[in-house]
Amino acid sequence: MSVIDLVLTLFFAKTLFFAVGVFRSRRIGSRTYPDNSLTVSIVIPARNEEEHLPKCLESLIQNKGDDIEFIIVNDRSHDSTQDVINAYSDIDKRIKCIELTDERTGNLRGKPGALHAGIIESSGDIIMMTDADCTFSSQWVQSVKNMYDRDSIAMIAGFTTISASSAFHHLQDMEWLMNHTLASAGLALGMPLGCFGNNLSIRKSVYEEVGGYLGIPFSVTEDLQLLQMISRSGYEIHYPINANNAVSTMPCPDWKSFVSQQHRWVRGSEALGWKKHLFVVFAVIFWGGLLFSIVHGDIMGIGLMLAMRVACDCLLILPSLHSLKRFNQLPWIIPGMLFMIFIEIMVAILLLKKDVQWKGQTFR
Repeated sequence: MSVIDLVLTLFFAKTLFFAVGVFRSRRIGSRTYPDNSLTVSIVIPARNEEEHLPKCLESLIQNKGDDIEFIIVNDRSHDSTQDVINAYSDIDKRIKCIELTDERTGNLRGKPGALHAGIIESSGDIIMMTDADCTFSSQWVQSVKNMYDRDSIAMIAGFTTISASSAFHHLQDMEWLMNHTLASAGLALGMPLGCFGNNLSIRKSVYEEVGGYLGIPFSVTEDLQLLQMISRSGYEIHYPINANNAVSTMPCPDWKSFVSQQHRWVRGSEALGWKKHLFVVFAVIFWGGLLFSIVHGDIMGIGLMLAMRVACDCLLILPSLHSLKRFNQLPWIIPGMLFMIFIEIMVAILLLKKDVQWKGQTFR
């Protein structure tokens, strides 16, 4: 078997493996769930979010029901975040505020501490966590809540899309779609590979049982740590591909913030253990095969491997795009998959840097 045949075979097998998970996640997302009587608390950490928070709250309060409370955690903001919270709490009495003034240490540094502060003050059966730069459909809360139709279900992760207005934004959107698709498929196959904390929910009783963010190691990707803890505890976790429980977030505005985001994700992925190395192996195989073809001047081999890589990735995310009803993004699929190939090079370089910069804070 030639080097090119080996690369093509391995990537085709990987695509088929994750395609099974995508099918299962779509099936979970397409089910009809009856309404239930569970109460919900939405917890939103906000650090210097005066620009984005109004739009976030405007969309959030469109989710109706007296069984919902919105807890905004003002995490030592230096801008007018608190004024925004006060104004909207006058509009909707379901909005509550927790104002943090002290810097935290240990497992509760950064975002995990802000989330934990909101969760311990919450009264809902289900805790839904999101970010201050996200917006939501009016069915978001009800859709997520209804998926807790059995006591064995402890956590629901959801997809996040990017609010795109430029080519750079659209490329980020494609990256998020691929990351969500792989994470959703992996979980459906029994492999918790990750999730996104801006669309994550958990039963409060389970959060308290495992000790919450206070009881798990600190991480710059706190959502992955919590996911793994719940998975090890034996509870059911779902990551459905469903348009109603998806949220929209703002893109990184420039390359500097984008690189910082990628670096945070790379450092946080160390918690994946051997699973992370598996993805590294596939990257090494692809780039090794590509380099081999370049050295031997095999133009056809180069074209075949690039075409195979893009085609396999496109086949994986097309079902997600369809389920999320985002047909307007179809023209960006191939550019987005080429962008993912470029990101692999950047990630390899970012592994050399230890300290993570995020939201004006430095984490190790």
